[in-house]
Amino acid sequence: MRDEKVYHEYASWKMENHDLLKYLVDNNSDLIIRFKHVIDVIDHLYDKLIDDPNFSDEEDHIFETGFYYLFDQIEEITGLLKTSYQNNIKDLEKRSKDVNLLLSAIDFQNELLGVENFEQKDMDLLVEFEQDVLKRLENKESIPLEMFDKLDKISFDLFKKLEVEYYPINDIFLEIADELGIL
Repeated sequence: MRDEKVYHEYASWKMENHDLLKYLVDNNSDLIIRFKHVIDVIDHLYDKLIDDPNFSDEEDHIFETGFYYLFDQIEEITGLLKTSYQNNIKDLEKRSKDVNLLLSAIDFQNELLGVENFEQKDMDLLVEFEQDVLKRLENKESIPLEMFDKLDKISFDLFKKLEVEYYPINDIFLEIADELGIL
């Protein structure tokens, strides 16, 4: 018997974040581009759970992975909104490229956690980078273009050294959406 608690959590979470998600979708926000396909897939699977008694364990795993990823991403965004942007999504939207840089640094950390032989100094480098970007966003300081190149270099060198191919979760969920025929 499947534990459907996570599906109830998703429904509650989606209602709590309805206004933010609606704004991001309706305005084709650059903040939502990074997880648009994740939302499409988990919404599809949520609806399928209700309608289809043959919901597979694989679909359940995909749903949970997508939901927890989306939850973490939106938590970062809402945290910034509350602490530094007085819940003004339009002001934060102006910084979407910088916010996406922050979220990418966090994505790389999560990917690194899944690698057996990573070194703590590599994780520390990513965490320091994340903290630098976060501080600048909180203080409404501009992010120099060099920082985008710096994250590219850090992640490229790191994953090359560890012999890991990095696939962004949105790309994975794009493939899943295609397989599900919901593109």
